[in-house]
This record gives sequence, C-alpha cells and structure tokens, in this order.
Amino acid sequence: MRLRGGLMSAASSSSHAPSKPLSSRGPDALVTREVDLLVSKLLGEIHVPFGSLGTRVLTQLSDLKKILSTDYMEVPAMPPKPLLKELARIVETDIHQHTSSYGGLSDLGSPQMMSHLEHLFGPRELELRAEPYRTGAGLSLRGFYCRADVGPKSKFVIFVNTAHHPGAVAATLGHELGHYIYGSLVGEKAAHTAFMEGAFANHLIEEDELFADSLVALSAYGTDSFDRIAGIGQLKPGSSDDLFKQIKSAYKLIGPRYNLDLAKGKMAAAWRVRYLTSMAHFLKLRYALHKTAGV
Repeated sequence: MRLRGGLMSAASSSSHAPSKPLSSRGPDALVTREVDLLVSKLLGEIHVPFGSLGTRVLTQLSDLKKILSTDYMEVPAMPPKPLLKELARIVETDIHQHTSSYGGLSDLGSPQMMSHLEHLFGPRELELRAEPYRTGAGLSLRGFYCRADVGPKSKFVIFVNTAHHPGAVAATLGHELGHYIYGSLVGEKAAHTAFMEGAFANHLIEEDELFADSLVALSAYGTDSFDRIAGIGQLKPGSSDDLFKQIKSAYKLIGPRYNLDLAKGKMAAAWRVRYLTSMAHFLKLRYALHKTAGV
C-alpha cells in the first residue's frame, strides 16, 4: 500500500446506490414526546446545557431525533439477508481474526490488513490517506472514497480525516472499507466519489451506505454484547427509559476502547451530539441486523 498526496482534488463527481424512500409519515405525537424525553436525558448525560443549543447543535439534534425515532427493522434500504450474512462472515473471519480488536488506524488501517482485503476483494488496489483536515469543509468531512484510474492501475482511494476523535476515525475507516467490499460483492457502479459527513439519517435511504455502516456495527458489537444491548427496537410511548439505559450500556462498551468521554474535556456541544448520534446509529443498526438477518 502506498500513500499519495493530492486526494482532495480527486473528488469530482458523486452518485449513490439505488434506494427506496422511507415512509413519508413522521412519528406520531406520543412518539415525538418520547423522543424529546430521551434526548433530554441524553443531553444531560453528556453535559450539554440547553443554553448551548445554538444553530449547529439544533442541526445535530434533528439528526439524532431521526435516528432515535426510526424503527431500523423496517428501513426499506436494509441490504438483503444473504448479503448481510456474507458481510458478517467477512467481519468474523477476515477482519476480527487479523486484528487484536476493532481499533483505529493501527489495526484496521495497517498495511497488512489493507493488503489482505485487497487480495480478497480486488482487483482495485486499496490506497489509504489518513491526515488531519480542517480547511474547506473542515471537520464536517469525516472522510471519503473515490474510484480512480491512476496511470495503468485501478485504485479504490480512501481518505480519513484524523482531526476527529480516534473512535470516529476508526468508524469512518470501517465505513469506507465497507464500500470497497460492497463494490466487490454487488458490483461496482460508475466511478465516483462519496463523502462521509456524519448525517446518519441520510444513510437510512441508501443500501450501500447501510451496508458500509453494517461493517462498523458488526465489528463494534459482537454477539457477546447482546445481553447489554438487547431490546433496542422501535421507540414506543413509555420506552425512553429502557433505550436510555441501552445507549448508556453501549457507551460503556465503546468509550473505554478509544478513551472517549463525551461528558468531559473541551469538545464542542455540537460534536458531543454528533458523536452520540453516531453511536446510537451503529447500536440500533447492530440490533436490527441481529433481528432481521440473524447475524
């Protein structure tokens, strides 16, 4: 694997996998109230005071509320069961067995892992660039991939913005590798660039995005964690306390791996909410994968 510069200029066009729209019906008044109760508890847990709810935080809260109110087992863009079962097998035999744990760039982004995945899912050569990026789109850009022909070689180029917290960096890298594997299993679309910017509600209408997120969810939460995250389905009236406890349990599983503490430090309120949304998304997705595909 080789690292090359100039990747930001490589992004030239974009497209998405075909998808089916989510229902246009929004949550009813009782569910909306339950979501508001849950969000209030979560904000208190990560020490985001209501006085800090500026425009950026409110934008992130909208994404969080969509994630919390959606029944992931009813999402139309969920990949087919056989495809998810194959992904689960890949995570178990080709990722977990070649890493000490689901970690950051040191494990999942190692030259050995890149070479292994490239051998399995080529023919495109994998090329990774990981560096902090704060100009232009800045921190709103978590990462991107592009399929490109570089000289005589066809490459799948991944950029990961390491200015983010290590836990977010690991999730972004796993997501982009999920796109690489999806292209191998399903068939690559036209060469294009796709950006990961952290609005996870948008992923619920794109099969390839949910597949890529599923790699992260399967890697982060093994079957041994089901007793701590069981029961995370549709948010119903009176269920906010249960879901709050499940999210806290998931946080206790994930936080120590990356020294992530959303309640301390100098992290801006908007980013506390964004990272919380990310964790809730992968958690609910993992439970849905188990219930709908048996993985």
